[in-house]
Amino acid sequence: MSATRPEADAAIKVYPHAMDAFRRMDGLEALQMMQRGEIPTTNITRWMNFSLETAERGHVVFSMQPEEKLYNMIGSVHGGIITTLLDNALGSAVQSVLPAGRVATTMDLHTRFHRPVTAATGKVFADAHVVHAGRRTASSEARVVDANGTVYATGTSTLMVLEDKPST
Repeated sequence: MSATRPEADAAIKVYPHAMDAFRRMDGLEALQMMQRGEIPTTNITRWMNFSLETAERGHVVFSMQPEEKLYNMIGSVHGGIITTLLDNALGSAVQSVLPAGRVATTMDLHTRFHRPVTAATGKVFADAHVVHAGRRTASSEARVVDANGTVYATGTSTLMVLEDKPST
């Protein structure tokens, strides 16, 4: 949110929740507005402290700074956190190719862990792209990498594409 940009403040009032934006505008347009802070990010993105780094048609990148508070009992970031990061990126990549009034929801999600993520890893990036976007289903794949390109996890998802028009 920017107090110096009246159009951004107006957009936030029009779209108080991210889902409102996806119902009314092209998915890529909504993601790019989120990236610029012109509309709110999704609740899960804020709660998990993810950051939208890249939003292009069919391709998104979300980042996360690993912290010890996210560790599991063996001293690495919990797999559920990494899977959530992947799911966020995989779904957003598909959303970036959908028109206004169409949304995608995860039907199937697969995560493969290749090495542990810790605070020492530094910022990690979930880099996702669309593999297929049909009328009823879509699929995407992603990699979680560090700044050097080392792969920590990979994921794939199949999503159901739904019509989700605003009620007014």
